[in-house]
Amino acid sequence: MAISQIKNLGQLGCIKDQPAQDLPPNAWSHVMNARFRDGCIERIAGDQQIFTTPTTTPLWLQSYNQSDKRFWIHAGTNKIFADDGTARADVTPASAPTGTADDRWNGGVLNGVLVANNGKDAPWYWGGSGLMLPVTEWPAGQTAKVIRPYKNYLVGLDVTKGAERFRHMVMWSNEAEPGKLPTSYSTTDPTKNSGEMDVAEEPSLMVDMLPLGDANIIYKENAMFSMTPSGDSYVFRFQRLPGSVGALSQNCIANTPMGHVVLTHGDVIIHTGQGPRSIIDSRMRRWIFNQIDSEKLKRSFVAVNPAANEVLVCFPSLGTVWPNLAAVWNWATDTWGARELQSATCGCIGQVDYASASSWETDSSPWDDDVTAWNQDEYSPAQSRLLLAGAAPIISAVGVSSTMNGTPFETVMERMGMDFDAPDQVKLVRGVRPRIDATPGTQVQIQLGGQMDVEQPIEWSAPITYTVGQSFQADGFASGRWIGIKYQSIGNQPFRVRSHGIDVVGAGGY
Repeated sequence: MAISQIKNLGQLGCIKDQPAQDLPPNAWSHVMNARFRDGCIERIAGDQQIFTTPTTTPLWLQSYNQSDKRFWIHAGTNKIFADDGTARADVTPASAPTGTADDRWNGGVLNGVLVANNGKDAPWYWGGSGLMLPVTEWPAGQTAKVIRPYKNYLVGLDVTKGAERFRHMVMWSNEAEPGKLPTSYSTTDPTKNSGEMDVAEEPSLMVDMLPLGDANIIYKENAMFSMTPSGDSYVFRFQRLPGSVGALSQNCIANTPMGHVVLTHGDVIIHTGQGPRSIIDSRMRRWIFNQIDSEKLKRSFVAVNPAANEVLVCFPSLGTVWPNLAAVWNWATDTWGARELQSATCGCIGQVDYASASSWETDSSPWDDDVTAWNQDEYSPAQSRLLLAGAAPIISAVGVSSTMNGTPFETVMERMGMDFDAPDQVKLVRGVRPRIDATPGTQVQIQLGGQMDVEQPIEWSAPITYTVGQSFQADGFASGRWIGIKYQSIGNQPFRVRSHGIDVVGAGGY
């Protein structure tokens, strides 16, 4: 017997864009609903509904703290609501929004005031009570596709004035006083520092923007510009940044401790202001763009899960309407995984009020499957949480449950193409000795497989049930020049695989 020990199974993550037979032994050729952390590969935790079922499909989420309450705002095509964890208020403005599902919401919080914009109507604001109101002093007959706060200004991109649309225009307000909205958007009043500028030296269209350090980074389809205070009468300086990449669509930019992570037209990049760098090339880049639905691609979005040091690149696969898959990058380990989504429409991070936390009555997880610890506050306001909205409609907290909103989900960890440094030799595999961390009694399904030729489909053995705390080895048989191993979850219990020793012997050249 010869045991080939493969350790550090969380080091390299999932690499779908290279032939499996060319990968190092501790890389993975396919995963779903698994992540890489602490040198291991592990099952992800599921999502759990956090507010009562919305009455409109949430297309925008925004956290908003005011006085002693933590609000979560969600907006549909023509309705806007505010949840404080115990009650929901309809804050829809008197003149209701008129956009469609593809008029993507944006906005943010400026000086403690919430601003909401759908790109179709003039923007609204909310201060924590009553209905949303039109943004004061906003120019009549004017809209902007994107409006976001930057320093003490409201900045707009892709501006429409009456019947004329200025697709390359950046507009900004007068500097607002603390706790207040801007008092002017005039471009002719010399006593105000509001203004506008066409950023048209590069021909692609405006997409979105997000501050990075002291600069506001403007993303076009194929270019990036920095917007920084100029210290003179021009108010702002606009400078083209290195690279010929931009953002795929609105909400495809996320801020992380490493810089901006951006889903572009054909790549996922990290951007620190010095030039873009692909973080997915030769790993999962082709996998994303071979699957993404071309008709609904602009419904893709990028979200941050700070509790797990992860960025979710969420996209609709072929034939789907809303994002149903996410490629997941861990910036601490520089690894990629993948997970399923339940028709996600948008995501946002923020603190969740303790009143929203689960209790004995609201905890839907069976005792044997519950992933939370005794007296654990998984919604602690000391830590930011990622919330995802779904078309169901639903709003869920990510990574706090053993199921996906009550529905069991399967984890798959698969590695094909292992040749054990002898690609021309036929091997016989007689079992595997995995090192699995899990509660004793947790069961994991293991399969062994073999291929005589990499162009042929792999032949998997019958499933083997491995019970943590009872099993020592999963006995099974597979033969071929290239060997595979697959782990699949049984039930909803979490588990992680640290290493595996594969019992493999040579069986000749044919």
